[in-house]
Amino acid sequence: MRHADSYPTDFSGYEFERPVSVTGLLQIEKIRSSNAQMWSEIDFVLCSGIKRAKQTFQAIYSTVRSNTRFMFDDDLVKISPSGLISKLEWMPAIYNKILIVGHNPCLSQFISAVFPNEKVEPLDTCEAVVLQVDVDSWQDINFNRFILVERVRPTLDEAS
Repeated sequence: MRHADSYPTDFSGYEFERPVSVTGLLQIEKIRSSNAQMWSEIDFVLCSGIKRAKQTFQAIYSTVRSNTRFMFDDDLVKISPSGLISKLEWMPAIYNKILIVGHNPCLSQFISAVFPNEKVEPLDTCEAVVLQVDVDSWQDINFNRFILVERVRPTLDEAS
């Protein structure tokens, strides 16, 4: 999942401290309420330590299971697709449904690496891409094991 919309960098230049905007809060509420079942099945969250990603996760945290574990990881800001695979390889086997909250271009590059023969649109803010992977353990994960289940976008326009 890509973090929700955030305010632009102000002249102070604190890129890592940019908060979620009002539009971002609306995006989160829309995606949270319309996909409650998806969030309730998550058992581990790996979230960027950057403010806007943390705020995105914190806003949907009430919809995940009470025993869901989470970890903040600053490496997710500029992680490569293979770096993200490496992080997944270290996941304990007790976790089956993982949410990663991060940033572009990293997440879009990961999706493109998973589906190299398809034209993949970059992730919108607050968009979640649901992937399925059939492996016996996380150590068996690699790029060609993923199946796209769906792309979930928060629509703020009621007509869409």
